[in-house]
Amino acid sequence: MPSGTMGLQSLQQLIESQFAGACVSVDLLRIASSVASPYQGRVALSLVVDAECCLDRLYGGYVSDWICGGQWNRMLQFLASLVQTLHAHNLHLAVFFNGSLEPPRMHEWVRNQLAARSNIYQVLRHLHTKGTPPPKVWWVPPSTLRTALRLALRHLKIAVLSSVDDHHQEVIGFCRDNHFHGILAEDAEYAIFDPPRYFSSKQLKLTYKGSLETKEFILDEVAKGLNLNPNRFCVLAALLGNFLLTDADLREFHKRICEENQTPLNQPEGVIRAVASFVRELPSIDNLESVGAKVFNSTTDGRVNRFKQAVNYFLNGTREQYGRHKNATLLRQHNHHNEGKNHKHGIAAHETKARKLASEAADEEQNEIPDAVPSSSDQPQEEVVENGGYVNGGSQPHGSSSGSSSGATSPHRDREAWGGPKSAEGQYQPSLPPVAAEVLRTAYERHRRGLMSPYMYQLLTQGEIRLPVVLEDQCHREVPNIQLFYRPVRQMVYAILFNLHHHTFLAEKQREQQTDKSETNGVTNGSSTPSNSASTGSYVPPQSLNGSGTATQSNPLIPEIKIREWVWTAANPYRHPEIVVAAAVGWPVPTVHRLWFGTSMDDKKRRLRAFLSCLHADTALMLNPDYVPQHLLILACVLRYIMAASQGTILQKQELDALIVQAFAMEITNPNYLQDLQLTKVSARGVQLATLVMEGVETALLVNDACGSPVPWPVCCPWLFFDGKLFHTKLSRTQTVRDLHELCEHRGDLIMKVEKLRKAILDGLVLTPLPPRPPALAPMHDPAWAPRDFLAGPFNVNLPSGLKRGGQGQRRGVARGGQLEVAGVVVSSWVPNYGGPRGRGHMGSASGRGGGMMPAQNMAPPQRNGHVHYSTRGGRAARGGRRGGHQATQRKQNNATSTNTATANASQSNGKASVNSNESCDSNRGVKLLTHETIQPEVNGEEVAK
Repeated sequence: MPSGTMGLQSLQQLIESQFAGACVSVDLLRIASSVASPYQGRVALSLVVDAECCLDRLYGGYVSDWICGGQWNRMLQFLASLVQTLHAHNLHLAVFFNGSLEPPRMHEWVRNQLAARSNIYQVLRHLHTKGTPPPKVWWVPPSTLRTALRLALRHLKIAVLSSVDDHHQEVIGFCRDNHFHGILAEDAEYAIFDPPRYFSSKQLKLTYKGSLETKEFILDEVAKGLNLNPNRFCVLAALLGNFLLTDADLREFHKRICEENQTPLNQPEGVIRAVASFVRELPSIDNLESVGAKVFNSTTDGRVNRFKQAVNYFLNGTREQYGRHKNATLLRQHNHHNEGKNHKHGIAAHETKARKLASEAADEEQNEIPDAVPSSSDQPQEEVVENGGYVNGGSQPHGSSSGSSSGATSPHRDREAWGGPKSAEGQYQPSLPPVAAEVLRTAYERHRRGLMSPYMYQLLTQGEIRLPVVLEDQCHREVPNIQLFYRPVRQMVYAILFNLHHHTFLAEKQREQQTDKSETNGVTNGSSTPSNSASTGSYVPPQSLNGSGTATQSNPLIPEIKIREWVWTAANPYRHPEIVVAAAVGWPVPTVHRLWFGTSMDDKKRRLRAFLSCLHADTALMLNPDYVPQHLLILACVLRYIMAASQGTILQKQELDALIVQAFAMEITNPNYLQDLQLTKVSARGVQLATLVMEGVETALLVNDACGSPVPWPVCCPWLFFDGKLFHTKLSRTQTVRDLHELCEHRGDLIMKVEKLRKAILDGLVLTPLPPRPPALAPMHDPAWAPRDFLAGPFNVNLPSGLKRGGQGQRRGVARGGQLEVAGVVVSSWVPNYGGPRGRGHMGSASGRGGGMMPAQNMAPPQRNGHVHYSTRGGRAARGGRRGGHQATQRKQNNATSTNTATANASQSNGKASVNSNESCDSNRGVKLLTHETIQPEVNGEEVAK
């Protein structure tokens, strides 16, 4: 979905629908062959792609199984075919992702997220009622899609870039600076900027006949259709509504001009034509002050100033004004460079490139970055000061890439300058601890080249992070809020990035020295100068850290590390940011400078230990390749964190096995097989579990970047260990197989791999017994279609096997309760079936023969590390064998007043034989009341008599 506002998007829709000559179908491959190249071997056609406008196209078009969690191998196959076609026809692409916070567009981002949240609600409702993939109109980007696209394009040697300050300005600036032939996007702002050529990303299609079809927007035809001079398009865009001057600010103006032109206000086409008529009749647009006064009927209205800012914003992106805007930007960079010469580090900081991470090869990154990416010498550098080479973590580098600044409308600004979000107390957040200039410079370079999570640079420069909505049900009682579930991991990331341990260590040292001076009247005893690096010996966390790892106010010398997180919750749907305090990792973590650039063997071990510690995976088995293969380390750490943080209350054993089995399956690397694979039903629980895992992968990659990339990026790619469709297939099979052997199709090597990885994930974890899941109250949680394990909840009690034989509508078993008598004494009973959906009885922790709810206190939870059977084979018994259904029974002792002494004596002599005879008789008939998972104690005559 484009990020433009409603007014400009209405203009985009008008161009596509009303102006026939302005939207022409083209074949990009034919255009590439017709473009003359003056040099042999030079790229004939170069296009800049705004990835935010075509996420679904880059994903491979609309795929109905996107809801399953991500078809990453199929996406990689599509991108490989696309890249192969582009190279064969000498066509080059540079893909831009939005990596900037863009504070002026905050309301626009919130509106887009709320629209996505509405689609998510419709999707989950559709899954609960029908269990089939949702329609295309509700498409929502799967979790980790942007990260997977960056990794895939990097794998395929495609230029990937990420914006720093203003996304739209940087895209058009990159296109003009590198002399690209056009832009591939779907946003009306680019039409106002008047690029060399403007192609539709929404209509992009790679056909089987070998053509790359799309539509081209002819802006001259747009000007003819509106009967408006193109040099007035900027004023038109400012008066239609944008992120600086919103639709609400212009509502009175739109109402007035619609009444004058007798056009309906509720039709976007009528409003656009009325505004175009108003702009056409203006005598001149040179004096924006007078135009604003005419629009708002006042010269002192604050909207007049915003109107001028909006017009200048669009002018800075046009071909006529871009040259002057670029010269002004270069002049500011030149002045900054001259000022930096006075510092001893200034020349080195400007002339040298950003330092590479020690965990990556020196030549690897340079060979993978295409020549289309501007060199770092053309980019502004950070301010370097004398005391230790630090800059303020709340500031940004002066300047940006060419065209990234937008003059008065989007300058580099501090948090107070742009009027950023405030805390709950109504005050701005204190400045974060300083960040090393070399760290900030490296983060900036890697961020701009798409080599690092965009959250990293946003945290280091502005101390803020925006987390999008994901496919989750806020009413779900088993899966918590996913973004809040991974917040403890992010808190440790904040502590690593801003050197919480190092500052705490120095503060404690300084306080100890001050205490010693005060006690000895100025004589210091054993004081030493603290080192800039963390100590390698044993370290006891200071008392200023409470149980949660956050710094208290006992030592005022410890800086506060508070990050603003924008997280959607039912109580706070992006109304204000939540203030999150950094949490200590628990051991002396080195500074981020040493984590990133340290080259010794100890530094490598600490990088990996820091990564594992954030995910609660710092165990010996996790580093053993016999248990955890290298390409499954990310998935294993995520599953380990899910089990450890929730104490096993989220993932059931069969669900954990399904995730592990699909990662080891050979079919995961066969996109053709996965494409032909058919799903009988898509479960809402499976969708949410897939989202939980993929958001964990996104968080794990953020931790990896913060710790200096101890895990190489080629093994971080999600197509190596996850496929949503394959996971749903394995998850549905767990409902029909008995155990892991059948789930693995009796393949001994696969069973051994799964058991080893499961052991590494659960190593050392103490999982508490799980409570039964309460019945769902929301009507959308319809148990009629849901699998049995979904109804059972995380409590691993096997439900009865759907008391059916034959067709779906036939129910087996009595509808009323019953009792089992031995020698006239009631030894077991079950409650009646009250007509549960499809004969499965009321939802509960366990069910008897009639499907009723039984108490669970006599049932011990199964062992998680041992050999535990799954649920039965769909409630269908093998012919001639015992029934596969798990039927929970409970013995009830009879009161002394309800039986006489004679009956008790008879029971004492014949009770055990009667029970054995009854059990043997039931086995011969194919009915057995006891299961292989619940052990029933023997019933002897003495117990019955009592």
